[in-house]
Amino acid sequence: MREWKFDNGIEVYEEEFDYDLHCLKVYNGDDYLGTVYPATIDDMKSCFNDLDNGNDPVTSGWEGGCGNSC
Repeated sequence: MREWKFDNGIEVYEEEFDYDLHCLKVYNGDDYLGTVYPATIDDMKSCFNDLDNGNDPVTSGWEGGCGNSC
């Protein structure tokens, strides 16, 4: 599983969720902020692409499926 650590203290950890679909646990230092559960494999790959390009879910304003941002 992969992990991403950003200069602002945000850390994201990939974890197994539902067969090939993985979730992303998000922390700010030791503080657990929440878990991102992508709806599809394509959504998961999009999240990975964002993370690989240096976009963390907090400061980049990721949006949940109900219109709520992280």
